[in-house]
Amino acid sequence: MALKPLRGALGDWAPGKGIVADPLYALEAAWPAIVGPDVAANSAPLAINGKTLLVATRSSAWSQQLQFLSTTILLAMRDLPQARGIERLSFRAGALRRVPGRSAARPVRAARTGRKAPAQEPAADLGEALARLRRRLSTLRRTASATCASCGAPLGSDDGSRVACAPCMGEAERRREAQLQRLLYMAPWITRAELAETLPGVSVAEFERARRYLLQRWWLVLERTRRAGSLSGSGVERQVASSYVLLQSRLPPDRITPAVVLNLLGAELQALLWPAEPAPPEPRP
Repeated sequence: MALKPLRGALGDWAPGKGIVADPLYALEAAWPAIVGPDVAANSAPLAINGKTLLVATRSSAWSQQLQFLSTTILLAMRDLPQARGIERLSFRAGALRRVPGRSAARPVRAARTGRKAPAQEPAADLGEALARLRRRLSTLRRTASATCASCGAPLGSDDGSRVACAPCMGEAERRREAQLQRLLYMAPWITRAELAETLPGVSVAEFERARRYLLQRWWLVLERTRRAGSLSGSGVERQVASSYVLLQSRLPPDRITPAVVLNLLGAELQALLWPAEPAPPEPRP
């Protein structure tokens, strides 16, 4: 294997090139510009888990107050390209510490004006710091070129194809998933085409995702019942078992036979859920 000359290897290198591309590093650096220096002094991005940003705070009071402002903080993060995949915030109270290998968060230049925000005196208390954050986000809302059709929050620089902010879109998706799961629980034999009459535009991926989720959830209930060896007083396990068999087999109720139930649940669960009636006594001679 030929070695690359040192001059060529260093030609594309630039200080901090790999670090700047790190979404968490970018959020740390931009945090004072996003939430303001007062709030940034008492909170810091800690980790990114999928679409959720975990934020460390100085105390539980800070966590509670910032939780109320999650939506507006998410909107303020939209100007940062590395943060556009984040849809939720979670907060953890504790000692703020720097991530090893990363520099301390510092104010950055505003994305639109290219000028640093004017320096302010530190807030006297938590209430004043949060009031400053609310005023700053209120200004963003008034000057935004587009707003969310659901909550009126600013969408920032948008191409016009979206009409809702990420939190509202996420909440709408969760409501739709819950409604789909409810329909499948009530009528497990329903087809995707029949579902489309109630939930227009239900995709194959949505249908299968809800189906897999319910089957896994119901099977955990049935497995616990099998291990316990008894049913609860409400007997809800029978309803769960019926829904599981119908959704797993994809058969209408009139085609479910004891053999189908035995194949899907096993002999132990079948006997526990639907015990056979005792045979009538033989006539005495």
